[in-house]
Amino acid sequence: MPERPFAVQDEAPTPEVTGDAPQAPVAPRSREVATVRWEQVALCSSIVLAVLVPLLGAIGARLPGQIVLVLLYALAVPGVPLVSLLRIRNPLVAASMAGALSLSCLLLSANTAVITGWWDPVAWTAGMSGLSVGAAAAALRRLQRLPEVVGAPDGEAPPVPRRWSRGRVGSLALLAAALLLWWIATRSVRLADAGAFGLISVVGWQYLAALGIVAVVAAVELRRAVPDAVVLGGAAVVLAVTIFLFVNAVSGVASVPVGWTHVGFIRYITEHHATFSSFDARGDWPAFFAAGAQLVQLAGAPDASVLLAGAPLFANIAVIAPLLVIARRVTQSERLAWFAVLLYLCNNWFQQDYFSPQATAFLLYTAMLAYLFEAAQWSEPPPPGRLRERLSSGWRRRPALPPGVSPHRSMAHEFALVLIAAAIVVTHQLTPVMLVLTLLAFTVTGRTRYRRLWLVVALLFLGWFSYGAEGFWVGHLKDVIGDFGRVGANLNSAVNARLGVNESYQLMQRVRVGYSLAYLLLGMVGLWRIRHRPGALLLALLVVGAGSIVLLQSYGGEVVLRIFVFAAPVLAPLSALALAFLAERRMSVLPLALVLFAYTFLGTTTRGVNASFEQVTPQDLSAVQVLYPRIRPGDTVGVFADAGPLGSNRIGQIHTVDLDAVSCHRRPLDCALTLRPRFILVSPEQDAALELVEGARPGTASAVSLDLVSRGIYAVDFRRNDTMLLELVPKAGRP
Repeated sequence: MPERPFAVQDEAPTPEVTGDAPQAPVAPRSREVATVRWEQVALCSSIVLAVLVPLLGAIGARLPGQIVLVLLYALAVPGVPLVSLLRIRNPLVAASMAGALSLSCLLLSANTAVITGWWDPVAWTAGMSGLSVGAAAAALRRLQRLPEVVGAPDGEAPPVPRRWSRGRVGSLALLAAALLLWWIATRSVRLADAGAFGLISVVGWQYLAALGIVAVVAAVELRRAVPDAVVLGGAAVVLAVTIFLFVNAVSGVASVPVGWTHVGFIRYITEHHATFSSFDARGDWPAFFAAGAQLVQLAGAPDASVLLAGAPLFANIAVIAPLLVIARRVTQSERLAWFAVLLYLCNNWFQQDYFSPQATAFLLYTAMLAYLFEAAQWSEPPPPGRLRERLSSGWRRRPALPPGVSPHRSMAHEFALVLIAAAIVVTHQLTPVMLVLTLLAFTVTGRTRYRRLWLVVALLFLGWFSYGAEGFWVGHLKDVIGDFGRVGANLNSAVNARLGVNESYQLMQRVRVGYSLAYLLLGMVGLWRIRHRPGALLLALLVVGAGSIVLLQSYGGEVVLRIFVFAAPVLAPLSALALAFLAERRMSVLPLALVLFAYTFLGTTTRGVNASFEQVTPQDLSAVQVLYPRIRPGDTVGVFADAGPLGSNRIGQIHTVDLDAVSCHRRPLDCALTLRPRFILVSPEQDAALELVEGARPGTASAVSLDLVSRGIYAVDFRRNDTMLLELVPKAGRP
């Protein structure tokens, strides 16, 4: 029989060898019983959420932990019952699609509410809840009609849950110890001391010990005869906490100033029930911000800042399930699939996972990608021949239906994919382009039944871009398409323009570049190793498709970051294939543990390079809270670099003036004396940005501010720990 593409083939379900008493494998019927029971629990939970959340919103409740209920609602309603009715067999695909469908319904309904002016979050939520409860009732009735699965037949003992071995308990205890060490490290680190070498220079031995424990636990588990998914899943989660929550846990405030701007956009929609497209082009893709406004109102929260700190952690944990599905199909190995998940987390330094539309759209994209890879295993291998012949024949091939899937249910699956794609289209500018390229790659290689889906998504994108986002391109179409085909210029804006001036900082940026190139090189080695497999051509096209984005736009100098973000779900499994020899049982565990520790160390290093000026402090929050009540229409606020949470309120009313030498084309002091904004906001983070990125002397922004105060031109309205808010003295006036 010919090899079926993307089918896990190399590891049979043999009993785990741990040194404990051997355990009998769970019978297939027992697995089905457990799966049905968990499905029933999920459906009942979705009904509770569907009733409770709109009710709390309607009565204006303000309960502790209400935001958690609202977030669970956003991830489960109506996706859980819809996926149950779709009968997706793979639990990881089902979980990914349930979350994606729920988020998609939220995004689409919120987008409709804000562009039509029918703003009533409680009413929209109640309508979605009604749909969800009806679907859940139908799904529960379907499950109740399966006595041959739910009830064990006569003569068969009821299923016995798998016993927790001493090895599993010990591994989880070590992971708990790693979390404790990590927490201790967060209490002793000063991010202000990070400097040019970034976060890795200040993390302390406790943090490194936590990384070491995670690496050893994961390495030992990967070398077992049958890796324990519970332990490896725990290791992946602890690794995500360690890397992606550290900065926010240290400062107590969410980092990345752009995330705070998104809080401001959401606040604007909450207050005005309209988009902010007249102030910012991102308002032409309002779905994410409108959805955030609905969640904030339902939770009774003052604003969306409550969602910021945990957003990077959530984004990286949520991607584990779809990534594991993709990695299983690419590597055809359970062991290497988990290895790929760990490599993905360690290589995700690009910091595109903060509270943002692109992070949300990427989660939807990975859910669709996981579904496509899972379905692709039922496609037939391509006929032998040259590349052109394989592509031409692939375009005409249509994979068979998966076992147990009827044509009508397959159409329902396709509609679910269209729904998710539509949500991506109204959420983010670039992700739909990558989705079209991905669907086209599956189509031309004959790996999907939905051969016209790429065209449907392309038409949805063109329709929204032409009409829904008309304000984005009307009047400045040249700016939108001006970067098309300028590969050199786009790469220069993404790499050379971001190296900075400080020599040590340049070194760390080059470490980032080298680390990413090594990631790409390992992926290419892995692809070469499986070049004769039936699915190799698809994987190559997916990587090329991600790289082709550089032809379209510079994307504000971030195009290379986005290329790696989109390629990562494929690059990580391919990298695991390149390093597969480390996970072989004949190898010692030490090399694998050392490699994993090196990856965790480099992941922390590369992600934390900008920690000294991308952090936001409680003092920054206090300064802008003093500023907001004093702002009057037409006032300007001078800043020397990104000013933390300045954009979290008063969207359209605060006009910033850049006082740095690069933007102003003169010395910062001369710039301030010439422009004389009514307020000047200065912080140690701005000092660090001027020093590292522009090569200014240490403390330049603070020195300029103190000089202005000593001249009697500005007065200090707020000062705490070198964070200052200055106000123009009325008698000083303007020049």
